[in-house]
Order: sequence, then C-alpha cells, then structure tokens
Amino acid sequence: MLELCRAAREAPEAALAVLRWDEWQQARRRATGGAERRFRRRAYERARQNALAALLMRTQAIRGTPGRAPGTTRRRRPGAVATGHATLRVLLRQYGDSR
Repeated sequence: MLELCRAAREAPEAALAVLRWDEWQQARRRATGGAERRFRRRAYERARQNALAALLMRTQAIRGTPGRAPGTTRRRRPGAVATGHATLRVLLRQYGDSR
C-alpha cells in the first residue's frame, strides 16, 4: 500500500499517507514514548485508508461504472433526485479530478 501511495504522490491523500509514514518511522527511531508512537501509527493508518479510498474512487470515476445487465433498471429510494453524468463531471472538477 505504501508503494502505491508513493507512486500516486500527485494525489494529496496519497502524499499525506507517505508523510504520516515518514513521521511514524522517525518517532520509532527516536525511541519516543509509546503514546506518541501509537498516535503516529494511527495517524498513518487513517491517512492510508483515506488515500486508498480516494485512489479507488478516482479510478472508478476514470474508468466509469460497469454496465448493467440488459433489462435491469436503476433503483432509487422514494423521493430521490436522479443525478446525471454532467452533474458528476462538475463535482469531480470541483474536487480535483482533472478529466
């Protein structure tokens, strides 16, 4: 996972995960107290999870969603508003996808 984050450093979430890893490793080398090492490890774990989620969503947005089987329809909860691909593109642009 760390190698994936290093390869995708242009994504802010991935860069943060690599930074948190480095901070955790420095805390381990300094032989700091257990509380700081635990804090740094948990910060890295949270950043790693966020990076993984962001990279997966970005990949999904680039590839598109897989097609549906013939004859199936999209289900929505009652009262939900349908969002089109144009709305998705606008949201992706706002949140950093440069397609």
